[in-house]
Amino acid sequence: MKVRIFLLVSLIAAILCTCDNDGDSYDVGDVFTDNRSVLGYVDSFSLKLSTVRLDSFITSGSPDIFMGYYKDEKAGNVLAETYLPIVFSTKTNIPEDSEYDSLVVCFRPKGGWIGDTIQPKEIKMYEVLEEIRPKFYADQQQMFNHWKLARSSAELATVSIEPNPRRGVVSWARMSDSLGQIWFDMIVKGDEAMDQKDYFEEYFKGICIVPQTTSCSWGLDFVTSSTQYPESKSVDDAVQFEIRLYYRKPGDDEEGSYMSFIVDATNPYKYVHFENDRSGTSFENLQIDGDKVGSEESGNVSYIQTGSGMVLRIDFPTLSGLNSASEYMSVVDARLLIKPREFSYNEEYQLPSTLYLAITDETNDLHSNVLDMSGAVVSSSIYVASDGQPYYVFPVLSFVRRFVNMKVENSNNPMAIIVLPSDAESSTSFKRLVVDDNSKFAENVQLQIYYVTY
Repeated sequence: MKVRIFLLVSLIAAILCTCDNDGDSYDVGDVFTDNRSVLGYVDSFSLKLSTVRLDSFITSGSPDIFMGYYKDEKAGNVLAETYLPIVFSTKTNIPEDSEYDSLVVCFRPKGGWIGDTIQPKEIKMYEVLEEIRPKFYADQQQMFNHWKLARSSAELATVSIEPNPRRGVVSWARMSDSLGQIWFDMIVKGDEAMDQKDYFEEYFKGICIVPQTTSCSWGLDFVTSSTQYPESKSVDDAVQFEIRLYYRKPGDDEEGSYMSFIVDATNPYKYVHFENDRSGTSFENLQIDGDKVGSEESGNVSYIQTGSGMVLRIDFPTLSGLNSASEYMSVVDARLLIKPREFSYNEEYQLPSTLYLAITDETNDLHSNVLDMSGAVVSSSIYVASDGQPYYVFPVLSFVRRFVNMKVENSNNPMAIIVLPSDAESSTSFKRLVVDDNSKFAENVQLQIYYVTY
């Protein structure tokens, strides 16, 4: 273990009196200002990296919806399909002498796009045959990534999504005329399903949108609700995801009239289901919750991959040895530094914007968040070094003190850290972090500790 010792009392006082950028602060006590106090620094702890699979994470609750396909030969491919409960926006009375025209679906891009923007992306829409809500707990208000609901075998529509959605181009397609005619007839006859939204949701459970283009990585989020109501009859002016039932009344102009069906903004259960394919990769044995692959089994790298539940585990097999530095020792600062593998990130393979830490044990269950000294949840956004290298840094003083003070070598459940993205980022993006272990004498993951002996 590499240890650097400084006989600099003034430096000790500076560290102990200064609040760091992440909110930890230290009080100077009489014992630390003694002339015999010595500041030590160590950053060469042995760290063990693994990739762990978390079976479930929340994918409902976002105001908008994400879909797409993530092609990753090393970590595995991920497909994101979305489930949307649909209601009619306003009750419409259609005169009996009206004629059905068409059923059209409109996609309004929110503005985010991941991956390829050259070729159009094809998606298919299906009718959901099960109620879109939690299956097991009636009082649960969330939906999870691994839940998949039954859907119709025949598609309702095939849509070609335009690339470069930042331009605000609405994609649209004609849907099944058989469904459109049925809805039209129900409205004309005054069917209760077209009169009350609760009855309609019971009759028509919702829409499932499934990406078909799998030759490249791409992801799109689109607007599912809006405070605006589209006044234009043109689909190009749609302000949200919308299904329009067009019909013609006597005396209508060329564009006719329409009734609008939209995503229910009050329904908390619209969600994203993720399909993962890790076959042929080092991680194909990540089958169930808690499965783990050590970095030595995966080319000396470990992964975080949003949408798949793949997260990074860090073990600290030599950290308890810090107790041997002195009988009278106190850790005064601790930081965990993580650097992405060089050339593993670009516009297509973006880094997670924010990462969090959780405490785990041999089961790989998430027991609690790692907290800083003020009790706040520890996280890190992306920092950029002077050489342009991105990195994450986490204040882990509280965790290290807890770890060092327990007899880890005699514990049946040694503590470790799981590094993971937020549920929001996991459910609405395709991103990854590739981390080299330190087997090649690099400093890709470091635990940096300052301590005082006295």
